[in-house]
Amino acid sequence: MNHRIVRNMSLALLAALLGLLAAACSGADGARGPAGPQGSAGPVGPAGSQGPAGPVGAAGERGPQGPVGATGERGPQGPAGAGGETGASGLPGTPGSPGQDGGARAVMLTQNTFMANRPVTSTAAFTGFGAGEEIGVALISEDGTRLDLGSVTANGGGIASLDVSLDRLDAGVYAVAGGPAAAALVINPAPLPPANPASCDGVSQPLTFGFYAFFKPMSYSANEEDLDSPGFREHRGYEADLVSALAAMNGARLSFERSPIAEWDGIWLRSDGEFDVVGGGITILASRTRDASGAVKVAFTNGHVAFRQSLLTRMDDAARWPTHADLSSSVRVGALAGTTGEARLLQLTGLADGAGTLAAGTRVATPSGEVVADGTSAYAITAASASPALEGRTALTPPDDGKPQVIYLGDELGENELLDALRNGEIDAIARGEIGNQDAAQASNREFAVTALDPASEYGGFTVAASRTGLLACLNDALDWLTDNRSIGYAEWLANPNVFMERARRWGR
Repeated sequence: MNHRIVRNMSLALLAALLGLLAAACSGADGARGPAGPQGSAGPVGPAGSQGPAGPVGAAGERGPQGPVGATGERGPQGPAGAGGETGASGLPGTPGSPGQDGGARAVMLTQNTFMANRPVTSTAAFTGFGAGEEIGVALISEDGTRLDLGSVTANGGGIASLDVSLDRLDAGVYAVAGGPAAAALVINPAPLPPANPASCDGVSQPLTFGFYAFFKPMSYSANEEDLDSPGFREHRGYEADLVSALAAMNGARLSFERSPIAEWDGIWLRSDGEFDVVGGGITILASRTRDASGAVKVAFTNGHVAFRQSLLTRMDDAARWPTHADLSSSVRVGALAGTTGEARLLQLTGLADGAGTLAAGTRVATPSGEVVADGTSAYAITAASASPALEGRTALTPPDDGKPQVIYLGDELGENELLDALRNGEIDAIARGEIGNQDAAQASNREFAVTALDPASEYGGFTVAASRTGLLACLNDALDWLTDNRSIGYAEWLANPNVFMERARRWGR
């Protein structure tokens, strides 16, 4: 086969194929193929904004009150004390002051207990009244009889005072009223004199008597500024006159050699060997009869003067702090360490509990640095002693705003340093006995005022060695006579400084 024939056959075959192809393309549409697989989901959209809060549901009902706890069992009765001699009948208790109208007005008497048919001399202090308010003062007896005593006008701080002097009153309970407030005045029946007054024949004479030199007007030196001067050895004040009367009692056969004591700390224990008798406005406390080891070393005589604690402030501040509860952490109260004034201040303000344990968190500055009380007895202050960690304390910072600061002064010149600090604005108040504070207020020409009187009262006495029971009995008989069994005290002495000497001349008659 030649090449021409082959080419013609190829062309014919190609034409046939093209024809078949054209016929296929021109036919009807084929059936639709199946759907492809679904695509994957898109990304999640952003969260919508939070809808408003639904309404608060109604409060549930209050649950029923729990049952009252069962009454605790009564503790067993303590054992009977050892049989001693029958004691003398006690004086009648002082009744409470008449109730007040719930306001802030109050009346307080510097002395509220006297003997029947004896002169009555006291000072009535009025607090909480309105500035410029006129206060009518009257004495009201138990049957309602009124005796007008005059009127006074309250100063800008709402404070006023009136001296009350009455010749003689029958035994009973009276009220010194000022406006809606009143204070009780108690007139006790006069006791009979002792049938057989004792003497001190068995006591060696003269007795050495140590007296505190810086407690006006109770016990102080004629010259408090120069400890080397002869005047520093001269005893002055209430206790000085009382001791002079002891020595003047016919038949008692007492004599004294007096020496000043400049340091207060533990002064009551110095009658155990250093002196026969120690005095100086010392409050009678059982804790003060023991030394640091707990051994009983001294004994107190019967009380010869009544005490209660108070605050001395500048006149303009008195209305701000009518009670200890009104003191805050911005107030600086000065105190002499180791005194009843310090101990009661701490208790009345909540800085310490009844046992003297400082409140947890109280900061105390000492020569060794600041210590912080932890609420245990390792940090305690009483009128007799203080924990070793608190010795030499100079300041106390309270744990919260509801308690005052305490600033300690008086190591060198006793309470005179406190008075100077109050006058100079270094402290805002002084915590000490009412007698000393009243004396300072009266001498200040209305610069100072007494406020925040302690509701509790105490007695002051002398100390002797615990082993000297004969001396103690001798002094007790003599002191009870001179004070007429505690019915003659500071107010009577202030009105008549010879009152004890007059009693001494009647001893043994």
